[in-house]
Amino acid sequence: MRAAEVLEALRRYHGPAGREWAFFEELRAGTGYGPKSEQRFDAWAINLWPSKGMMRRCYEIKVSRSDFLHELRNPEKRQKGLELSNEFYFVTPAGLVDPNEIPEETGLIEVREMGCRIVKKAPYRTVTDPPLSFLATIARRAVEYEQTATELRKYIRNMEGAAHE
Repeated sequence: MRAAEVLEALRRYHGPAGREWAFFEELRAGTGYGPKSEQRFDAWAINLWPSKGMMRRCYEIKVSRSDFLHELRNPEKRQKGLELSNEFYFVTPAGLVDPNEIPEETGLIEVREMGCRIVKKAPYRTVTDPPLSFLATIARRAVEYEQTATELRKYIRNMEGAAHE
């Protein structure tokens, strides 16, 4: 299983865009340059419902055993993700890791043919509100999505127009 397939399963797990969750892939931890702002999360999501506490989740996708073991040896890599989320999950193909290997501050989601399944629930952490630099990163991504959607709508209208000629 490739990382793109895991990412797509995770996107589906969060449901239709704009309903309950806002889901972002390859999201930077901040703006500008430097080790803290250039760090990227494979995926990050925020629950949009105040009744659910606007839960934030960070996801680290691992599709190879060696990549997972490398991550375990470098816990500082996930520090920013822990700071910016209430729950942090490793997301892997089913059977790639033993749930007992998962660090206590994180959880494990496995991707199977039928979708995502939480194998080890991540502990909930109360975290501070994200810094403005992270909010700017989210806003930039939202603008990119809107620009892409606008271009796609234009393309579809042009194709529809050409089909009627």
